[in-house]
Amino acid sequence: MLTYTRRQLLLLSLVVAVGATGLAVDRWRRANPDVVTYLETLDRAPTPSVREPPPRRASVAAPANAPPARAVARPGHARGRRAGADDATPVDVNLASAADLERLPGVGPALAARIVEARARDGPFGSVDDLRRVRGVGGATLERLRPRLAVNTP
Repeated sequence: MLTYTRRQLLLLSLVVAVGATGLAVDRWRRANPDVVTYLETLDRAPTPSVREPPPRRASVAAPANAPPARAVARPGHARGRRAGADDATPVDVNLASAADLERLPGVGPALAARIVEARARDGPFGSVDDLRRVRGVGGATLERLRPRLAVNTP
C-alpha cells in the first residue's frame, strides 16, 4: 500500500489546483474572445504616428531618380508627443489631471493614471521626489521630468 506524507499530498494538491486553474482560464478565454481582446489592449500605449517633415524650400530641385527623404529622429525629441508652449510652464503634480500629465515626455496614459491614483490614495505630493512612490517612476524618469514639474503644497 502506498502512503504519501503530508508534504507530498500538499504538493500534489497544489499541482492539481494549478493545472485546473490553467484549464479554467483557457476555457474562459475561448468562451469570451471579445472580452479577452478588450482586456489585452487596456494597458498598451498607442503607437506614435510618424509625422512628415514640412516641405523644404530649396533652390535646387532634387533629381528625379533620388530616393525619398526619410524622417530622422532627433535626439531629445519627445517620442511622438507634442512639444510647444506647455514646456515653458511647469506642471503642478498636485493639481494636474491625467491628460495634463500625459503631455510630459515619456509619460503615457498608464503612468499618468498611476500618478493621479497615488495622489488620491496617499495624499498630495510634498516634493517632486515623492513621485518615486509611484510604480514606474524611477531615478532616470524623475530626473528627466524634474525641470517640467512643480509641487505647490496646499
